[in-house]
Amino acid sequence: MYEITPEVFEAAKQSVTHGKINYLNVAGIIPEVAEERHVRYRLPLTSMHVNHVGIMYAGSFFVFAESTGASLIKCTYGTAYVPIIKSVSVDYLKPATTDLVIDISMTEEEAKERIAYVEEHGKGQYPMTVPIMTADGVHTANVNIVFYLMKNKK
Repeated sequence: MYEITPEVFEAAKQSVTHGKINYLNVAGIIPEVAEERHVRYRLPLTSMHVNHVGIMYAGSFFVFAESTGASLIKCTYGTAYVPIIKSVSVDYLKPATTDLVIDISMTEEEAKERIAYVEEHGKGQYPMTVPIMTADGVHTANVNIVFYLMKNKK
């Protein structure tokens, strides 16, 4: 479908630890798995991510979900598209007092269906719901992201 090399997976990991966005570089996101159509990242609960009442800061949910979702796009379509955020909403389900984990994947068929409009038009919306769990398995939030994908001109 798309040329996906080990370098693409490594670049997806590096984008949250040593990439162009300095906040991501210091956020402490740990890319545990980046493979074809599957990513699993962890966000440690450190002082940087704790709010005024001692739970995970809302902004950290956003940054964590957005960067992990973008990594899934890279690990699915390689460098063919550039993901840009169009809109985001966060549905908080339970407070988080431990590390957060996002483990998302899609089948080859889902990947083909989801990219069809973008392939046909060269750009388009790409909605994604990212479930966020605590390290001990509690479903704490759903982040609904609409990426806008454009063909990579590189």
